[in-house]
Amino acid sequence: MDKRSPLKITLIVSTLAYLAFILNTSFDIKGERYFTLVDDAMISMRYARNFAQGYGLAWNIGQPPVEGFTNLGWTLYMALAHLLPLAASKISLVIMLTSLVILLANIYVVHQIAHTLLPDSKYAPTLAALITAFYFPLVFWSLRGMEVGLLTLLVNFALLLAISNQKPALIGIILALAILVRIDAAISAILITIYLFTKNKRSALVPAISIIAAILAIFYFQKIYFGDFLPITYYQKVTGFSAFDRIRHGILVFIEFAARDTLALFLFSLAGIFFYARSIQRSHEALLLLGIFLTQCAYSIYVGGDYAEPETNAANRFITQGMPALIILFSWMTSRILTDLQTTQPQIAFANSKMNPAIPLAVMVLLLISGEPWFAYSIDNAPLLKADIRRVKLALHIAQNTAPEAVIAVHAAGQIPYYSERTTIDLLGLNDPVVAKSASHGEFYPGHNKWNYEYSISQLRPDLIADNFAPLAAFMRNNAEYQFLFSDIYIRIDSQLINIDGLSSKDYR
Repeated sequence: MDKRSPLKITLIVSTLAYLAFILNTSFDIKGERYFTLVDDAMISMRYARNFAQGYGLAWNIGQPPVEGFTNLGWTLYMALAHLLPLAASKISLVIMLTSLVILLANIYVVHQIAHTLLPDSKYAPTLAALITAFYFPLVFWSLRGMEVGLLTLLVNFALLLAISNQKPALIGIILALAILVRIDAAISAILITIYLFTKNKRSALVPAISIIAAILAIFYFQKIYFGDFLPITYYQKVTGFSAFDRIRHGILVFIEFAARDTLALFLFSLAGIFFYARSIQRSHEALLLLGIFLTQCAYSIYVGGDYAEPETNAANRFITQGMPALIILFSWMTSRILTDLQTTQPQIAFANSKMNPAIPLAVMVLLLISGEPWFAYSIDNAPLLKADIRRVKLALHIAQNTAPEAVIAVHAAGQIPYYSERTTIDLLGLNDPVVAKSASHGEFYPGHNKWNYEYSISQLRPDLIADNFAPLAAFMRNNAEYQFLFSDIYIRIDSQLINIDGLSSKDYR
């Protein structure tokens, strides 16, 4: 690789940008530098720590294992990170740096896919790599600790191997790993296998067996270990509402938050496919790229979208996993147009310019699809970060002013349980099968429609309720067992496991 090659420059600039992002999301508490992942990722971190310490994949130590996560492979990797001799304040940094490396590897793989599809193109590989490198949702969800980056890399790597006619056994291993990380990676895995089948039936056999074996093995493990084929999160997020309710919400949030990211690139790519339909080579590959993107969008709509679109103001993490495929396809069609223009109109400016036109074009595309969230980040730091920091501080405050035997209850089940290290009741049921399988409340909103305070609070009687949620206030208003301490805390009046004076202090903020 030339020292001044666009790919190398992209990787260097991306590394510096990602490091700055990680450092910018760190914060100081009483002289100690803390790193934390987004709240959902910290749920997996709690399971990972318990597993690394020998307690199994349990939400609470000493209680039967439950599956309040959907990213088994990523959680197991997090467990490995917890074997390192690091303080809780620094473990998240290991995950962030891992994701940084994953993002860089993904840039390289995307570049190689574009180069394989168009080996003579001066534009497509650079354009695809640059847009992918700085597509905000991919950077955000990866560096804040979700499995999005790893899933995207594994699918893209399998895609590269498939279009390069590499060994089917290796493709099968990569696809099985993707499914282990998160089982819904099977969607893209099946598409890649269908593509292989259209090219050579024999080459699809091993990947198909790998996919089936991985899915069956995960279901078997979940049934044997957790007592259910499906994670608790499936029941908590999907059941209780009709498919119509979910799809309606999924369409609405797609239009509101994902259309800007996707629509222009999709329509341009679709037009390019039709325009070059007779002359385009590797049409199966174009359809595969389009299929990976569209199925991720369809999956997002089917499950009702995600909870964080309003906070990130961008496409959600499900759609994000399919975006590199769309970006590669867009770069492919753009390269065809630029090449045609250079051939038919050699007098135009870019034909005689020393600068690769893919670079300014990538900047313009990024301004269109990610300019707004990057601008918001430059003003107000990463989405969700303020709430995450507040919860870390509250968790440490609780740990300092409660006995280790105290039981707390939360709605946000990430930072507070992890950093407080207390037995925790999940009021929204992501880690509680009783709540997860109970009735839903209100209009569909992913992950926020299940609660059963009569069970979680009146029956289980936590010593402390550590955060607020709109329906909680009405339930607690006439509850004589609990005292409202301040906006973040209720305490059980007869609990002997709480230092009320210390807990009442708001200095932790």
